[in-house]
Amino acid sequence: MWLHVAGELLLTTSCAWAVVAALRHRSVLAALGFALIGIAALLGALNYAGVPDTAAPHDTATFLAARLGLLMVAAKALIDMRRALFIALACAVALLVPETAALAVSALALVAICWKGRSVRWPLAIVGAALFALAGLIIGTRGEWLQIPRVDLYHFTLAIAILVWIAAGVAVKARRA
Repeated sequence: MWLHVAGELLLTTSCAWAVVAALRHRSVLAALGFALIGIAALLGALNYAGVPDTAAPHDTATFLAARLGLLMVAAKALIDMRRALFIALACAVALLVPETAALAVSALALVAICWKGRSVRWPLAIVGAALFALAGLIIGTRGEWLQIPRVDLYHFTLAIAILVWIAAGVAVKARRA
C-alpha cells in the first residue's frame, strides 16, 4: 500500500507545482485542470492510507478529473466570453457523454495541449501528451506488470507527464505558431 500512497502523493505534488506555474502565467483554466487531477490524487492517497470515508469522494474527484482536467488544461488560453461559454458547454457535455466519447474528448484535448505554438517547448509538450496517453491507454489501473500494480505505474507516469509539461511551459499563455 505504501507504493499506492507514494504514487498518489507524487502525482499530487506534480499537480500542485503545475497549478503554481499556471497561476504564475495567469492560466486559470489550466490551474483548475491540474487542481482537479491533484485533488483526485490527494483523495486517492488518503484512501490508500486507510482514511475512512474517502473512497466515494476519491471516485467522484477521479471522474471529474478524467472528464474535465485535460479539457481545462487544453483550454487555458481561451479567455474571452464567447470562448469561455464554449468551454463551459464542452465541460458539461464531457460530464454527460459515454466513456468512449469522453476518451475521444480527452484525446482531442491532448492534441490541443501539444499543438505547435501552444507551449514554450513544443517537443516536450508532445512527450508529456504521449506519456498521458501511455498511462491511460496502455498501462491502465487494473492488474500488475512485473509484480508492480499497474495503478502505481499509471500514477507515476501521469506525474512524470505533468512534470514534463511544466518543463514544456504548457501553462504559459499560447504563442502564435
